[in-house]
Amino acid sequence: MPLERLVAQAQLLDSAQLEMLGEMAEALQQPCEVRVAPASDLVSNEFSDYFLNRLKIHHATSEEKFKKVAFEYAFIAAARYAGGSASKTRSQTFQGADATVNGARWSLKTEASTGISESNIVVSKFSEARWIRDCETPVDFARECLPRFLAHLDEYDRIATLRAFSVAPELVRYELVEIPKSLLMRAADLTEYDFKPRTKNGSSSALYKDSDGIAFRLVLDGSVEKVTLSRIPVQRCRVHASWTVPTIPEVQE
Repeated sequence: MPLERLVAQAQLLDSAQLEMLGEMAEALQQPCEVRVAPASDLVSNEFSDYFLNRLKIHHATSEEKFKKVAFEYAFIAAARYAGGSASKTRSQTFQGADATVNGARWSLKTEASTGISESNIVVSKFSEARWIRDCETPVDFARECLPRFLAHLDEYDRIATLRAFSVAPELVRYELVEIPKSLLMRAADLTEYDFKPRTKNGSSSALYKDSDGIAFRLVLDGSVEKVTLSRIPVQRCRVHASWTVPTIPEVQE
């Protein structure tokens, strides 16, 4: 029985470990606001319950928001708990899919900046891009970027980002949002005329618009040699679920 197992394990812990275990148990009992999209094909009630508890345990000992690696493992564990087949990719430095769930390859991102927008998504590191240093003109940026961008998209099937908002003191709301891959594939329609001239730090960007308005801004950041995506409207994405959880009080200096 789970309770008997827990009691047996607790008897083997020292006082500090028992104190931490108690903090986690108290955190697991805290009421939280949960919203799951009824039509979600990713987040079931089982997935949501497990993911929420991982968030609660994390914040029982830290006010720091979930980072990418923690998100990846919680995502995979929740999918398994919900009865799915899920695994992590072979390397954390692999630029393609981060996880495979029921045969679908997922790219997983996180966003938790202080100035995070409610209405627009930023993917601060879509991919590495050392080739930016060799680009001088908009023609160069378009020629080098677009084939690589589309090839990178081919390495996975779906894209999810976990967005974290500080909604009140000691309270964080997480949103699990799927960015449609089909939306980003529209980059194939960009041309050299859409790319800005090279800046002093070697950067450029291109804004993609369609009949529904802005879809995304593709930023080639020469200062850190990476591709960033910004201005992705949340309304053009799919919000699978949200969880609002308490955190431990911030440490005052």
